[in-house]
Amino acid sequence: MKNVQWTGIHDKERLDFKDNGELEKYYEDKYRRGGYGEDGCVIHGVHLSRLFHEARHRSALAFLQPTSDDVILDAGCGDGGLAAQIAPRCRTVHAIDIAGNALDPAHRSIANLQFKKMNVEALAFADGFFDRIVSVETLEHLLDPRKAIAEFHRTLKPGGCLVLTYPTVNRTLMQRIQRKLGLGWNLEISEHLTEWTYADIVKNVQAGGFEFVQSEGLAFDFGVFGWLKYQSRFFAETMTRLSLAIRCFPRNSSFVSVKFRRKS
Repeated sequence: MKNVQWTGIHDKERLDFKDNGELEKYYEDKYRRGGYGEDGCVIHGVHLSRLFHEARHRSALAFLQPTSDDVILDAGCGDGGLAAQIAPRCRTVHAIDIAGNALDPAHRSIANLQFKKMNVEALAFADGFFDRIVSVETLEHLLDPRKAIAEFHRTLKPGGCLVLTYPTVNRTLMQRIQRKLGLGWNLEISEHLTEWTYADIVKNVQAGGFEFVQSEGLAFDFGVFGWLKYQSRFFAETMTRLSLAIRCFPRNSSFVSVKFRRKS
């Protein structure tokens, strides 16, 4: 489509990993090539993926509410951009990623940011080690996200806060309605190994020993009307920013942010 650029993981065949060794190799190779810098969707010069990424970080940080005494885990930290924002607000932030080369060198000088290569499904931390855990766009990249949820529960203190963001891009209310009517299409994202609805996220995390606190949608799904953004830069920018401004419909948002509390 003219004036539309899809790069990286978008509109690609789903990846298939037989074990975490393959997953680790894939992501270390990816960060060796520069990571996610140029990945995403650009329409008429508007980098939609970057705007979504920034919105996820803002929402996660607002829900996390770090305090100066907190020890915090950023699980699946990528280049460490969110951990670097958390660090000035807490005692220590532990940033982990399955790719040992993921962290941006610019963040290595932050004294209270400790980066470790680690699988989110098997955390090398003691029980009740963390006051708060945040995981942005990570569960969908895991072979077994329920194992990660169990590890979050184990390593959080009773009453501790867990903040997740997750892409429900193909599982919104509008998508389900459109599929019944034979309309719309699925956006293939090669790295996404699971696709949960908003209800799935809440159900699976609650089953892992957490109680729901609050949530918000991050990108409202306009359905077929969303195609307007392909018509001009004005529509691309206006509709994207409008979708990011409508936060009260998580069941019909392509990305969601959810806050939980570990049960005592």
